Amino acid sequence: MFESAQFGDIAFHEGGMWTEQTDRSRARYAHGFLWFTDWVAAAGDDADLAQTALELTRQWRAHADEWRSDPSSMAFHDETTAQRLTMHLAMMDAWSKHLDEGQLGELHEFLDQTADLLASDTFHAGLNNHGMFQDIAVVNWAGVATWESEELRQSLLATALGRLNAYFRHAFTAEGVHIEHAPNYHLMVSRQLMAHLEVLRAVDHVELTSFEDLLAGTLAYATHAVTPTGVYPPVSDTTVAPLAGGASSFGDDHFSYAATVGKRGVEPDTRTLVLPQSGYAIHRSAWGDPDATYVFFSSAYNGDYHKHADENSLFLRHERLDLISEAGPNGYNYGDPLTKYAYSQYAHSTLVVDGTSIPRTGGDLATVTMSVSSADDDGFTATGRNARLREGVVHERTVDVVDADGGPVIEVTDRITAPSPHAYELLWHAGEDLEVIPHGQGYEVHHHGTKVMDAWWQADVPTRTSVKKGVAGRKPLGWRFPAMGQHEPNDVAVVSFAGTHVQIRTSIRLHDFTYRDRGVGPRSGWRRFESEVGVNHLRTKGRTQRRLVVAFTSMHQRGDFTYNYKPVIDAAEAEALYILDDFGDQGAYYLQDHGDRAIFRSVQALIRRTLEQLGLTPDDLVCVGSSKGATAALMHGMALGAGDIFVGGPQTLIGNFVAKPHPNVLEFMTGGTSEENIEELNRALYDLASDNLGLWRNSRITVLVGDKDHHYKGHVLPFIEHVQALGGTPSLVTLPGLTHGDFGPAYRDALASHLAQVLHGDSTPTDADLLVIQAAAESGGVTARVVQGSWREYSARLFRGGDHVATVAYGPRREFVFEGLSPGRYRVRVFGRGGADDQPVALTSNWVVVPAGG
Repeated sequence: MFESAQFGDIAFHEGGMWTEQTDRSRARYAHGFLWFTDWVAAAGDDADLAQTALELTRQWRAHADEWRSDPSSMAFHDETTAQRLTMHLAMMDAWSKHLDEGQLGELHEFLDQTADLLASDTFHAGLNNHGMFQDIAVVNWAGVATWESEELRQSLLATALGRLNAYFRHAFTAEGVHIEHAPNYHLMVSRQLMAHLEVLRAVDHVELTSFEDLLAGTLAYATHAVTPTGVYPPVSDTTVAPLAGGASSFGDDHFSYAATVGKRGVEPDTRTLVLPQSGYAIHRSAWGDPDATYVFFSSAYNGDYHKHADENSLFLRHERLDLISEAGPNGYNYGDPLTKYAYSQYAHSTLVVDGTSIPRTGGDLATVTMSVSSADDDGFTATGRNARLREGVVHERTVDVVDADGGPVIEVTDRITAPSPHAYELLWHAGEDLEVIPHGQGYEVHHHGTKVMDAWWQADVPTRTSVKKGVAGRKPLGWRFPAMGQHEPNDVAVVSFAGTHVQIRTSIRLHDFTYRDRGVGPRSGWRRFESEVGVNHLRTKGRTQRRLVVAFTSMHQRGDFTYNYKPVIDAAEAEALYILDDFGDQGAYYLQDHGDRAIFRSVQALIRRTLEQLGLTPDDLVCVGSSKGATAALMHGMALGAGDIFVGGPQTLIGNFVAKPHPNVLEFMTGGTSEENIEELNRALYDLASDNLGLWRNSRITVLVGDKDHHYKGHVLPFIEHVQALGGTPSLVTLPGLTHGDFGPAYRDALASHLAQVLHGDSTPTDADLLVIQAAAESGGVTARVVQGSWREYSARLFRGGDHVATVAYGPRREFVFEGLSPGRYRVRVFGRGGADDQPVALTSNWVVVPAGG
């Protein structure tokens, strides 16, 4: 039994570990005798262990010929063979102490044959790190194999050194970056270059100086690629591991500072490194601070080895969290679907075309480039270009990083050009322990319930946002690989869209967030309905399931998406559905994105599904909302044939309303701000009413509006006339003295009264059943008045906090004045009835504050 930190216990099984069906990494470990690593020191003092090592080598050699002819075996894989020679050379000191001459001769023969194989041109892997390891093994053999002739040793040494010289010249770009894409391979090969320099010094090689210069050029990338926590990011085939332990072996003070997070070494002179010829742009907000912000942008294709399909990928770490990440490598078992996924575009924060990743390699290296517009200590602006995509599609990504108070501000602009339309997916991978909360055109990132980032984008085409996690099957998605061979489900935001020439500009915020944190997400009971577009919604249970109340929200500040009238609806003990209009940056009237009405259809589908789950029909549906929410309630209620639509102050001519105060909404909904775009939205509600007449003809439609509200004449009256012309019988309730600005409390009161009748009354509610009151405080007094109500007499009770402080008996009055009050919070509960024998209706006002000094 062999113990391995990476693979666990490996049973020998009489040599079965060399023939078992397993992944390539484990087979490499077995055939490369990498398990000898722990034996080298122990075997020097343990003759039995040395003998066992010999016996295991004999058993392996007994099957070598059959494995040599089996292309599926890792036994004679180029780099594995080099590791096998290196491991056996490391054991020679121990074997020399404990084995007899014949046994040593047997081993010498085996080592000589392996060195000869590695040195042969037909077996050599070429100018890549596999070939490098082959040549290093041969150099090591030439130094150890004193039993061989000096002539042969020098011959093989010359071959290996010549090939190593050629490889190291080839292995780095002109900017000193290793061409095999992974930062840890860059570091490894740079260290091998250091060792190679020692050999060149020993033989007084004529090219020693040029290789010393080459090594010096590798240091900048090795240093700047280190994240603020002293590890390399999981890009390409990089395995994330602490670098501090080997920091001093690299011999550079700046690298040591980066690897040890400022504990040793010297702080580098700059926080930004751009290497456009190599395809990398890197920035950090500070050195020596593990909480610093770190951006790694890659648009590189410098060679095929260890290449992933990760062109134009972005990695972002902030306060030790990988906010935008990569899945990482899963190993080298290419038959494993998760390994294929790890190499594909779907495992990286980049663009996929037509639902299929490009191969990890292929095509001219020049099809992938990077250019830099600016770079200084406060950030960079760099553009990656990937022309490896299918059918002539070209993806250009510009990443703009600017340091600001609180951390860098990051803008990403993706430009896609194509000769014909295609479907696209932009992927944004989140790191470990992060939760992605999707919105219409963006998402929030939370860490254990705390918001740490958000992203919001503007596009010139309709977009759809979804989150995938742990998707298995033929097309895996939403996985990360903390170590090769280990996989964990992980959130990835997917932005889907289509078109020929498309631009999407994404704002990434680590502070001063775009989205106000309203607690939207599964932790607070919010759910996402996946349809043509995703719809965020909150559903609450009611005392009765006779009706479903659907609440649509009014317009709030940009990035602030929440519900309205929830306390009123909850107090009515209604079965309710609160739907977010979190599309664009300020809502879309639950209607459309750049003319596409997938939003409208998806909201309709959500409401239909909820009705079905409750065993209800559209006649049991109550649609409510004010202002923008009123417009949406009318559109969706009429299109569904809702039994009851109760709205306040709707903006029925949407285009006219949004044109000046909210051109951002106009542009998001229509794609422009022209008169034609305005007219398109002006027609929306009216056309829906006309097209769905058969559905809403019997709906109860009630519209409330203040008589001083500019919506009254400009929006409400034209719509009432339109509905009446179609044969509808809407009810218009005009509230005296109210503007649009002070209409909210009145609608809230009316809604409470209306829901009480709809949900719990014995008859169909009418306008006469509405009770609406207003309360106001002045110095030393509170006044309450009945704004809407048809009862013969009213009574009122005044409360200060929870204490009942005054009562006005029933009478015909509609205004109640309470004077001589001390400072504090008050509210008034008003009762209305037809007579002394009738059951009264009641409504409580909002809180008002009597100020001090009256």
